Amino acid sequence: MPSPCTSLAALLDPRPADAPLVVTPADVGGAVAWSDLRRAGALLELRDGAAVAAGAVVGARHRALALARDVPVRCVLAASTAAWVHTGVHDGVVAPAWPANAPVELAYAPDTHYPAPRPGRVARRAPGLARDTVRLAGVPVTGMTRTAVDVACTVPLEAAVPVLVALSERGVDLLRARRVLDRRARLVGRPAAHRAFAAALAGLER
Repeated sequence: MPSPCTSLAALLDPRPADAPLVVTPADVGGAVAWSDLRRAGALLELRDGAAVAAGAVVGARHRALALARDVPVRCVLAASTAAWVHTGVHDGVVAPAWPANAPVELAYAPDTHYPAPRPGRVARRAPGLARDTVRLAGVPVTGMTRTAVDVACTVPLEAAVPVLVALSERGVDLLRARRVLDRRARLVGRPAAHRAFAAALAGLER
């Protein structure tokens, strides 16, 4: 039976509803059907319980939606997690799915409460999120320049450099990102970040 909120226009519209960007077990008939589709190779799982059809071209919106359940209110996906959303690269390598043992990294504004602890995710207090947040398919994620700065500050050099290169290939100006880094006060990891930016820029010049 249609929902009471369903409009008359929607009921009369003969066009099929748009398929969801990311499907869950509820979209395919439950856990048994989900397992069958996975075994048959019909689904590419991006995160436990979130998948796309096999052969789909996966982009940032798909990856953001796959992690949507991990984002509490007033938090955003950040650092390495945001980098994976934007580029599909994690820990220096292309990762078609979110790595099972990797914690989801979140950021929250100083004027909000620390999110409730939960296994599998970490949260950092971060100023300036309002201006540095974008929404991908409705999921809040740090913008690519902010993500580049955060990755440079928090990720070991060998893993950070390929991520910075991938962000550059998607339009991030690493020189500008380095200037953003230098304007941020009381920033932990600044020397390591400068080394990461220098290595990434050198690699791009080859």
